[in-house]
Amino acid sequence: ARAGERHGDQAVVSTQSTGELRPLPDDAAPRLIGATIQQPMEIDSDEGMEGSEWKGAEQLQEDLVTLSDAPRAKWTALCNLDIIKKRNKPKAPPTAPKVAPFFLQTTKELVPKFVVEEKEDAEKESSKMLRIGESDFQRQLLNSSDTVSMLRYMKDMATPTIDLELQSMSPLDGGSHELVVKFLEFLTNAHSLKLSFDLVQAYTNVFLKYNRQYLMDTPVLQEQLTSLRTIHKEQWTGLQRRLQEVVCVTNFLKNVAL
Repeated sequence: ARAGERHGDQAVVSTQSTGELRPLPDDAAPRLIGATIQQPMEIDSDEGMEGSEWKGAEQLQEDLVTLSDAPRAKWTALCNLDIIKKRNKPKAPPTAPKVAPFFLQTTKELVPKFVVEEKEDAEKESSKMLRIGESDFQRQLLNSSDTVSMLRYMKDMATPTIDLELQSMSPLDGGSHELVVKFLEFLTNAHSLKLSFDLVQAYTNVFLKYNRQYLMDTPVLQEQLTSLRTIHKEQWTGLQRRLQEVVCVTNFLKNVAL
């Protein structure tokens, strides 16, 4: 036992006296043993990660239906904008108190009375909208033949603005026949490209809701309407079939016995 203690003491002394600790110089660099040093990756200042936003491709494949990157509230509010306006409309609009003039007018009678000025209804006057000339949307629609650029332009527009433009497109509402023809061409091309499927569906819904009377009364537009109906039915049937397949496979995997 004593021999073991002496042997342990010698081991401790030998480990404590195996070298002298010295401070490293200022220009000392660490050495890596058994590892390779990788050069830092150079990042262009224009393509830096800080403050950048990743954007995916607009469409992965041409045969795939692609949804837009716009928020869901944008196209749902467009389809139900009249309901939203009716719900948000106050029951009794606020009225400002009448300001009495410095001198009150009176009638020229034996017993004078104060004269009450009759004013026109301001609400009716404000509800009348007069459009002079073409709007930016109408000029863009008439002069642009690129469906993708037109779709991007409409995606940046506000929801009430789109609703107003689609509502005043036919000649019955202050528009023109050429505008209706161009927008039907735009809808047909947008459905065939399968881009922004949710927004295009909303535009089609609102356009047909506001202009159905003019579309039914104009025989020249029947060919375009038939083409739009065919491509729309084809796209929606294909999407519905794929969704049904996904639902069936999901239900099978949920109920399969493992």
